[in-house]
Amino acid sequence: MKVTFDENGYVNGWCMVGDNGGKDYDPPENFDEFLDNCFCFHLSDGKLVRDEEKAVADNLEEEKTSLRARREKECFSVVNRGWLWYSTLTIAQWRELRTWYISWLKVTETLIPPERPSWVDDIDTSRIPLTFGGLL
Repeated sequence: MKVTFDENGYVNGWCMVGDNGGKDYDPPENFDEFLDNCFCFHLSDGKLVRDEEKAVADNLEEEKTSLRARREKECFSVVNRGWLWYSTLTIAQWRELRTWYISWLKVTETLIPPERPSWVDDIDTSRIPLTFGGLL
């Protein structure tokens, strides 16, 4: 197996067939873990070994990336709806929406995605004003 390493000594590429420019090493004993996340393996005494701390850090960063993508899709599409949509909200809904939004902003710290307010997609559009502050 040919393996290449990054500047910190962790695997950044490997191949079983062909040549990726790396050096030859035996596959690690825990090859299934290597397949799951080869980037937390480094060389120790000529063998590829898993760095558990890096594996945990990599998994945490992957979880945060996933939460950021969810926040983009589930939260920002709601809070960026604009004045007309916001004008239909009650004060209680606006406060709940604000709390929900702030929870999403902190999701990479808490790692807990907030519950979507049940009313978000069921707004009474009859409350949308016919004029913009009486200007039309």
